Amino acid sequence: MALPARQDSGLPGLPALRDVCRIFGADPADVRLLHHRSNAVYLLPREDLVVRLAPDTLVRRRRAQTCIEITRWLASQPEPIALPPAPGEQPVIAAGAVATFWPHRPTTPAPSLADLAVPLRRLHALPAPAFPVPRYQPLQRLFEAVTLDQQRPHPAVADDHRAWLLDRAHTLIDTFTTTSFPLGEGLVHADAHSENLVRDPDHGTWLLIDWDGTCLGPRELDLLTGIPDHFHEPEADRTRFLTAYGYNILDWPGWTLLRDITELHALGAYIRLAPSKPAAAGELHHRIRSLRAGDRSARWHAIP
Repeated sequence: MALPARQDSGLPGLPALRDVCRIFGADPADVRLLHHRSNAVYLLPREDLVVRLAPDTLVRRRRAQTCIEITRWLASQPEPIALPPAPGEQPVIAAGAVATFWPHRPTTPAPSLADLAVPLRRLHALPAPAFPVPRYQPLQRLFEAVTLDQQRPHPAVADDHRAWLLDRAHTLIDTFTTTSFPLGEGLVHADAHSENLVRDPDHGTWLLIDWDGTCLGPRELDLLTGIPDHFHEPEADRTRFLTAYGYNILDWPGWTLLRDITELHALGAYIRLAPSKPAAAGELHHRIRSLRAGDRSARWHAIP
């Protein structure tokens, strides 16, 4: 029986993994942790499955359900775009966790940024599905994380930083609501980068994974990996990606708005993880300081 939806965002651990595997009928022996950021992601080597675990909150339940529905729908399209979920009743909700199960697919050789353009072009050409899909809500995850942090005995974000983040977030949202987007709105992945690609063994092409944030929103959201940011991707790689997609977002003056929204959005995972992960706490404070100072030269690093 599923537990009541939790209000905190601590990531589920191995006890929850064993429970959801038992319900789904998968063997958790020799499990290996792959990622521990917005989700706890485990490899089940005996099943050749990947399990994504999120805390059991109402928001995470909705995201997981949408993720399963979208990827199954995309799998029915003429051209492959997304990795479909493993067969079976999903998502699985138990032991304070929301779990989804996926086939394990190789990522070698590693994809390039240009490889990302093909599935995104195909995605953006599709009509919206017949079932409900949430609309893009800028900075929703940041607000959720800040609210969680304020309820902690020892918040990870200092009061002055929190006040700045919230003021900046509301300013960006006000600008977003009055902005027109050249590519229009449609179904978007909303976390499109080369780490979210796996190889399709049947066709030799690349498929998108991690559809937790999929929604109806400006298509430009999926092109942000092609803009200058704090990760300092090589300009030549960004140019090849935008050329392969067929639209240069940098020719649109509004691109900095989406960059700024995305950079604030990315703080949410680090706010949630900061109390239990010193590296995440250090990166969080580094990012906030660079944003407040307007230091575009500061290099950010993803914490696994």
